[in-house]
Amino acid sequence: MRLGNRPTVLCSGFALAFCCCVEQQGQSQKRAQLASSDNSRGLHATLNAEHGWYGDDHLETLKFRLMNDSDKTLDSATGSWVLVIDDKQAPDPGGQLWMGGKPTGGYDTVRPGTTFQFGKALPLRQYFPEARDYKVYWKAAGFRSNVVVIRGQASP
Repeated sequence: MRLGNRPTVLCSGFALAFCCCVEQQGQSQKRAQLASSDNSRGLHATLNAEHGWYGDDHLETLKFRLMNDSDKTLDSATGSWVLVIDDKQAPDPGGQLWMGGKPTGGYDTVRPGTTFQFGKALPLRQYFPEARDYKVYWKAAGFRSNVVVIRGQASP
């Protein structure tokens, strides 16, 4: 065997092994996606945050979106809705977080293909009193939203 071809053979063998590993990983990811796609249909929630509310810098606007991508009407369990700030349930005196305008019939059941969207303005002083980052998400019995980061501000 000539030494001149040895690096080429080694490199070719390594490339072939790498391609096989990537292909196997790709196939397992595809199988996992197919398996999870059956389980991932249902209620999905997103949360977005924006500083201010119509020019009022003392408020943080949260935009909630709840979608049903299944083929069944689902219970959104509004009684279990919780806003979580830094892994603790946010204060909700008198249930004020979830009060306000609602669609006809409320948010309790979500028909297939339906998306609900609503917003709330929260006082920074009450919910985000320190000048630091807060991790916030929305959850219930049947869903959990993404996490948003809100920068609090120190009270004057």
